[in-house]
Amino acid sequence: MDIYLHHYPPSLFSEKIRLMLGYLGLPWKSVIIPSIMPRPLLMPLSGGYRRTPVLQIGANVYCDSRIIARALARHAGDTTLYAHGFTAHRVADWADSHLFQVTVAMNFSPKAAAAMMGSFPPEEAAAFARDRAELTQGAAISTLAYEAAAASARHYLTELDGSVGSAFLFGTRPCIADFSVYHCLWFLNNNPVNAKLLEDFPAVGEWMARMAAFGHGRVEAVDGAAALAGARAENPELPALENRLPEGFALGDPVTVTPVDYGRIPVAGRLVAWSSEEVVIDRETAETGRVFVHFPSSGFEVRQAS
Repeated sequence: MDIYLHHYPPSLFSEKIRLMLGYLGLPWKSVIIPSIMPRPLLMPLSGGYRRTPVLQIGANVYCDSRIIARALARHAGDTTLYAHGFTAHRVADWADSHLFQVTVAMNFSPKAAAAMMGSFPPEEAAAFARDRAELTQGAAISTLAYEAAAASARHYLTELDGSVGSAFLFGTRPCIADFSVYHCLWFLNNNPVNAKLLEDFPAVGEWMARMAAFGHGRVEAVDGAAALAGARAENPELPALENRLPEGFALGDPVTVTPVDYGRIPVAGRLVAWSSEEVVIDRETAETGRVFVHFPSSGFEVRQAS
């Protein structure tokens, strides 16, 4: 089955997945989506989920980089990305949540944002700002002042600089923690105002170079119509999951799945699996045919739907 990544180049969570595809040696098809809504060729696949990236393997659709990473490791038959258990998982989650907030606060400070968006026409910059305000509306995301975020970044970089004496964070091979920390620092390093901060941490720079060397692998550019056709041409398949349904839920129930933090757009379908790691719902549209949409069990709310 073909792998499609729906993404746009500056997206930091997309870089996490692009680099993982290169590391795992998986050929993939690149579907560039707009950085803001609307995304008419993606919404039929994702059911309305609007965070980036979205991964598609045939007629299976994966929302959120945590479940995307697990799906790719499973698809590649790789057992090393999750070999370090609880500690590496918690570092990855910390990076995807708190370190992400730190780097976003720094890159969207007025001076850094101006450097990042200076080439945008004014109307495009205004549309981007409106889109992100809508995405985070009502979200329980703390907003850090630039000074507080920069102080946190320096503290974390100092600790990291003293911890990457071996090739990667937990040994001689990268794990999920490496990819999660890397994409946040990649985002920071791509901003000319904030990239200077990394210059004071040479061991971090060497580790980032080792990560970047994996590249993005074998990529073929396709459009959204090709991805929809790819979904219609396949039948969705469930991985081997041990269902652990909470009381009051049964397979086949109509449900909605919604992120608990930001981008709180419910995705509706019928429940086909719910393990300790992922929730899978069954959806069908004329554009896609039947698809299974996968979400992490953690960080998403599942509700009964009428």
